[in-house]
Order: sequence, then structure tokens, then C-alpha cells
Amino acid sequence: MIQRFKRRLCTVPLIAAAVSAAQLLWVPLAAIAAEPMAAKTEQPLRDPWVPPESRKPSTAPPAEGAALRAQVERKLKKAFDAADVAHTGSLTRQQASAAGLGFVARHFEQIDRQRNGAVRFDEVKRYLIEQGAQLN
Repeated sequence: MIQRFKRRLCTVPLIAAAVSAAQLLWVPLAAIAAEPMAAKTEQPLRDPWVPPESRKPSTAPPAEGAALRAQVERKLKKAFDAADVAHTGSLTRQQASAAGLGFVARHFEQIDRQRNGAVRFDEVKRYLIEQGAQLN
């Protein structure tokens, strides 16, 4: 009987300590929850590696229509030419994949209608237009 009483006495301080610790944890949370959320202003995401003094906002209006299509085609051609390490005017599936042209690599069989193992830029462009792309 005395041992049961001693066990109960030992657990009472532990329970009291746990309750007071829980109260300490809830007090800051209650204070945070009571504060109204401050409105945040939206800021554009910026590259953290570019120093602020080097950042220059674009002064040119965004391209639209035919100018946008021409810009897209130039970028595609530039990526295609960069992937053409042999300077043959065509890409193999491995070259396209290694250069990050995943779309060309995934659809290589559909683009390469001649089945010669290489695709030219005009074949890629033709395939993109067939798939719904609006290029010049």
C-alpha cells in the first residue's frame, strides 16, 4: 500500500511538469494566433545570384503575334544549332537528349520520317506545326 502511494506521489510531479510545459508552449502560440496577419506586398522573384545593381528591368514591351512566333523560332533554332556539335545541320536522338531537347528526343521517330537516324531543323519545325504550334 505504501509503495502504491509512493508511486503515485512520484507521478504527480511529472504530470504537473508536463502540464506546465504544455502551458508554456501554448502561451506563445496563442499570442501568435491572436495577432492579425499582416498584408504582404507582392514582389517579383529575382535571381539571388545577380547583384541588385546589375539588375535592369526590361524596357521593351513583350513580343506579340508574328514577333513572338519569330522569337520562339529563333530560340528553337539556336538550341538546335547548339546541340548540333558535328555541325552537320541535323541531330541524332543522342545529341538531342544530351542537349536537353527532350521533346525532340521523345518524338524522334515521328519527326524522322526518312528513317535516316537524324533530323533537320525544318523537320522538327514541320512536326511542331503539325502538332499545333504557330511558327512562321
